[in-house]
Amino acid sequence: MTGLEIIARSMSVATSGSPGGKPFQNGNSWQYHPRSDRHSKIACWALMFDLLQECDLLRAHVAAGKVAIGINHEMRDFARNRAKNLDLVICRAAGAAGGVRKSKTFADLVVPYTIVLSDDERRRLSELPIAPLAQPATVLVALEAKACMTEFGKARPRLYDELNSSHLTIHGDTDGAIAAGFAMINSAETFVSPIRNPWPLGSHPTVVSSHKQPKDLRSVAAKLTELPRRARPGDGGFDAFAIGVIDCANDGRPVTVKRSAPGQDYPEIYGYAQTIGRLAHLYATRFSSI
Repeated sequence: MTGLEIIARSMSVATSGSPGGKPFQNGNSWQYHPRSDRHSKIACWALMFDLLQECDLLRAHVAAGKVAIGINHEMRDFARNRAKNLDLVICRAAGAAGGVRKSKTFADLVVPYTIVLSDDERRRLSELPIAPLAQPATVLVALEAKACMTEFGKARPRLYDELNSSHLTIHGDTDGAIAAGFAMINSAETFVSPIRNPWPLGSHPTVVSSHKQPKDLRSVAAKLTELPRRARPGDGGFDAFAIGVIDCANDGRPVTVKRSAPGQDYPEIYGYAQTIGRLAHLYATRFSSI
């Protein structure tokens, strides 16, 4: 599985705006910007790339045209009438009226999302069945990705609330759907915040924030472990949840994946590979009859 490496490699490339969105202020380019969803889109794409390779049944369903991919899909909690846009979902496509966008596929997202793949990853992507983008009719799997890069004390409650509302909305819409979450935490000792540098880069001295690591990342990870998880439909919580740690100073240096001993920064059950394996198993058992 190379999803974490894809995330780090892709985020190493600074861009001038969100995918399909407005340019960043002052003409700056950033590897990470808190008001952009680029990092979330990259993360969800990378998770889906690994899941497609890990789950035989999912690949078979894609090849048979039984499922498609939905992006920026709004799900609505029926009980509370609360709506939330999910970055990426696996779905049964709507009928002819909404339908599959035949000219757009999962692989077509590589360019607009500025996803950087190795030669081997490009080969593996080309060998996967074509997964069309579609207007969802029924959601089977919903992915939500968030990041915590700096100001960890302020970010912890917000991150928890945003992720907690995700699984509530997903299961409030479709209880049988698999709710998957991914949180990316920054382990860098310093960080150049776009919010603290609201001018053309180079026109003023750069404001650099300092972190207390690994204390900061572990405090965020500990908060994330408070998120509810569920073992069966009908319960509340995420069906699968992963934590990934990257080193991103946001100053132009390459973003890297931080590797730590199992259980060192967060419990092993939140490991990336373990979560992808769990998702593959859940999909294979829950949707074997479609």
